[in-house]
Amino acid sequence: MQNENNNKLKVTNDLIFQRIFGKVGNERITKGFLEKVLNIKIDKITLNVNKRLIGEMHNDKLGRIDIRADLEDGTKVIIEMQVAGYDYMPKRFLEYWAKVYVEGFKRGDNYDELKKTIGILILVENLKETEEIEDYHVEWGLMAKKQGEREVTFTKDIEIHTIELKKFKEEEERPEKNWIKFIGGKLDMRKWKDDPDEELKEAIKELEMLEASPELREEYEERERDLKDKISIISSYKKNGLREGREEGRKEGRKENQKLVVINMYKKNMKITDICEVTGLKREEVEKIVEEIIN
Repeated sequence: MQNENNNKLKVTNDLIFQRIFGKVGNERITKGFLEKVLNIKIDKITLNVNKRLIGEMHNDKLGRIDIRADLEDGTKVIIEMQVAGYDYMPKRFLEYWAKVYVEGFKRGDNYDELKKTIGILILVENLKETEEIEDYHVEWGLMAKKQGEREVTFTKDIEIHTIELKKFKEEEERPEKNWIKFIGGKLDMRKWKDDPDEELKEAIKELEMLEASPELREEYEERERDLKDKISIISSYKKNGLREGREEGRKEGRKENQKLVVINMYKKNMKITDICEVTGLKREEVEKIVEEIIN
């Protein structure tokens, strides 16, 4: 049994998650997952292979999301699997959402060309912003704070779902229950043939094929090591309080600490984009520190 568990790949690993839900040809899998999570009927889905988010200015933050999809009615969907617990995750994800929402929109275009954009953020580590919420799946929108007994929506164009895997309870009966168990590694694969969800069966078969690939497993193990290093650095970053404090007298100290963290991460062969994610610095700021090391 131990050897069998060792052979299992984690779906929460973004490499595996993208291969299952983001690969062109796996549209039925992604469609089935979205129908359960969003509780809607989807006639057709197109997976967008362009996952890179580019800002308007040369020094804007760059980003790359795990899954991008377009529904037949023009609705855009982004899905992000997040293993590391960044303390600015809501802002980071909202930035991703916003860039996709206005993507392709130019001066002079009609505003009705802006299409509803749905963001789904799946988290291994819980958000500190939602620690008082017990539900693992929360839908967020843009509504009035208080209008008597009514819920008044400012716009339906924004819809964000957070799914916190640690809060998931197996006794809960939700449409996406087995999908969440599959993603979280809690689905009993021996019973998967009894599941009526055909798309989920396809997802499990896809995972089994990935597990049988020695080349993919090597890439997976490398990614797992990178993720562990990143989580370790983030934990140390938070523990040392390098992002804490707002007093004027501590600004220089924080800058120096940030610089040391960037140097440490770069020496551990972390990618520039990963360093930006951990520190919250712009790419040009990180590159400037790296250039100092090289020169």
